[in-house]
Amino acid sequence: MNHLTAYLGKVGLAPFVGGNFDSLVFSPALVVYSDEVIRQARFFKQGFIINDESVAPNEIESIGPGGNFLISDLTVKYCREIDFNNSIWPQLTLEKWQVQGSPTADEILRQHTCSLLDGLGAPEDHTELISRGEKYIHQITT
Repeated sequence: MNHLTAYLGKVGLAPFVGGNFDSLVFSPALVVYSDEVIRQARFFKQGFIINDESVAPNEIESIGPGGNFLISDLTVKYCREIDFNNSIWPQLTLEKWQVQGSPTADEILRQHTCSLLDGLGAPEDHTELISRGEKYIHQITT
């Protein structure tokens, strides 16, 4: 949870790997993943319309309890219309995924994170940040 609060709070704290704040290992991939989760939560928070057209009570009644709603006309319609934009994991067919070597979700996340890091430049206060970080690590390890 400290990863999400650090990211949302914008207080300059870096999320660290581990169950507490004395961890010394930083996880850029976890920051990228947290960013995607927050982006999707904000999208979901915008809400959605619930009316007869979007819910189709007649389809619910015709399919019945325990029925398969995944093949209903309305599900198929909205599935094709909705934008499942995901900045990390592309929508791949089984064939494309296999051609890519069947990468795991974690491998794709790491590749995406590395591509983001490769495009970054050093911040203006890079030297000062490194100095402060090294001083802090030296203080707590000696």
